[in-house]
Amino acid sequence: MNTPKIVFFEIKPWEIDYIDGSFKDYEVEYAEDKLSYDNAEKYSDVEVISSFIGSAFNAEVLSKLKSLKMIATRSTGFDHIDLDYCSKHNILVSNVPSYGENTVAEHAMALLLSLARRIPESLDRVRANNFTPEGLTGMDLKGKVMGILGTGHIGKNIINYTLAFGMKVIAYDLYPDEKYASEAGFSYADLDYLIAKSDVISLHLPYNKDTHHIINKETISKMKDGVIVINTARGGLIETDALFDGLSSGKVGFAGLDVLEEEKFLSEEIALLHMDNHGSVDFKVALENYMMAHLPNVIITPHNAFNSKEALERIIKSTIDNVECYFNGFSKNLVSNS
Repeated sequence: MNTPKIVFFEIKPWEIDYIDGSFKDYEVEYAEDKLSYDNAEKYSDVEVISSFIGSAFNAEVLSKLKSLKMIATRSTGFDHIDLDYCSKHNILVSNVPSYGENTVAEHAMALLLSLARRIPESLDRVRANNFTPEGLTGMDLKGKVMGILGTGHIGKNIINYTLAFGMKVIAYDLYPDEKYASEAGFSYADLDYLIAKSDVISLHLPYNKDTHHIINKETISKMKDGVIVINTARGGLIETDALFDGLSSGKVGFAGLDVLEEEKFLSEEIALLHMDNHGSVDFKVALENYMMAHLPNVIITPHNAFNSKEALERIIKSTIDNVECYFNGFSKNLVSNS
C-alpha cells in the first residue's frame, strides 16, 4: 500500500517548522512555487494539497491531479478553486473560516487612532527636527459616533474596542444580531441613518454585487463634514472616484485604507506592461489610488491588516487540523458551491 502524499505549496520556512512532525505517517513535500498548469502533472500521485490563494485550482489543473482527494486552502476565501469540478470528482475542499477577527479589528483601530491624533504628520515633523505641535491638533474619540458596516466576527471586535474608548456605536447589517447589540450596548440602524450620524465609518462587510460601492458619491454627500472613513475589508466597497473627490474637497476629513480598488497596480506600475488585457484595468482608479497615497489626510497600508504573527500561526494550525481530520476519517471546515 502506497503512503499517502501531501504537498504544501506557496510555503514559507517558518510554516515548515510548524508542519514538520504533524504527519509522520505520510509523505510530505514542500514547494515554494504556486501550483499551476505547468507543474501540476508532476503531482498526479498526491492525495492532499494545501496552498494559499496564488495557486490555480481550475478544471485544467485539477484534471492533471489524478489522485487528489482533498484541497486544504490556507485562506478564508476559496474563489481560486473550481468547486463545481471538485464536487463532481469527489474532491473535498476545506478552508480557514476565521483566524484574524481581532487582528484586523486592531489594525482598523490603529488606522483610526493614527488619523485622529495626527501620528504620521507628527512623525514627519519630528524626523525633520521640528518639534512644534502647531497645526497638529487631533480629536478625541470619546463621545464620537462610530458607524460600523458589518457586524460579523471582525465587526464585533471593532465594536468592543470602540466602546472601550467611550464611543457611541451604531451598526448596519442585513442580519442584525440584536441579542449581541443589547448585551454590548449599541444599536442597529438603517444605512442612511448611520451614514448621516457617524463621525467615523468603518467597513467590515463582505464584497459582492450588493455591497459593491456601498460608499459612493451619494452616500458621501450625506455624511458629516470631516467624517473619517476606515476600510480594512475589500477595496470594491468604496467608489474610489467618490472618496478621492470627498478627500480633496474636505467633505471626508480623513481616510484609513488597508484595501483599494486596483491596489496591485499602486506598488508596481511595470506590471501594466505585462498584462495581456489592459482593458481589465481602470486606469483612473489606479491613478487616484496613487494620488490618495500622497495626501496628508490619508493613511494607506499594503493589505496588511491580517498580518500578525499570531494570526498567521492560527492559519497553519487550522490547516494542519483540517488535514488531520481528513486522514482520521471525518471532515472539518468544508466549503461547497451551494
